[in-house]
Amino acid sequence: MTVFLSSYLNGVDKKGRVSVPALFRTEMAAQTRQTVVVYAAPEGRYLYGWAYDDFVKLAEKIQQLPALSPVRQRLARAILAAARPLNFDDTGRIMVPENLLKVAGIDGEALFAGEGEYFTIWNPAAFEAQMNADGSNIEADLAELATLYK
Repeated sequence: MTVFLSSYLNGVDKKGRVSVPALFRTEMAAQTRQTVVVYAAPEGRYLYGWAYDDFVKLAEKIQQLPALSPVRQRLARAILAAARPLNFDDTGRIMVPENLLKVAGIDGEALFAGEGEYFTIWNPAAFEAQMNADGSNIEADLAELATLYK
C-alpha cells in the first residue's frame, strides 16, 4: 500500500502544470500505472490525489455497495464520475484541469499534503487555515486514535 507523508509547496504554471513531490512519485513507483487520480473534495476546498492502484481499491469498495443504493450512486457521482486520471510528463508534472484548480482556489502555488493512502492538494492559505482549525480538536482526535490500540 502507498503511504504519502509530509507537505510540499510547489508552483503551478499558467497551463495548470505542477510537479508532484519527488517523494510522492517515488512512493508510486511500484504502481501498475504511473497515474495520479485527482478529484475535488465534496466541499470543494481542496483536491484529493490517489495513486492509480489505490484509487482502484477505493472504487472497488464503492462497488461493493448494492448497485442501485442511493449511497453508492452518490459516492459514484461524487468520486468516480468526478475523478480525473492524470499522467506524469517527463519532468514529474501533472496537468491539473482548470476547473479543478478553480474549485480548490489554487492559483500560482499548490500545497501537497500527504495523508496516508492518499494526498490532498490545497491553496496554501486554505491549508494553513484548516490546520489552525484542526488544532482545536487534536486532543480528542488523539484520544479516539488511542482506542484503536486497546
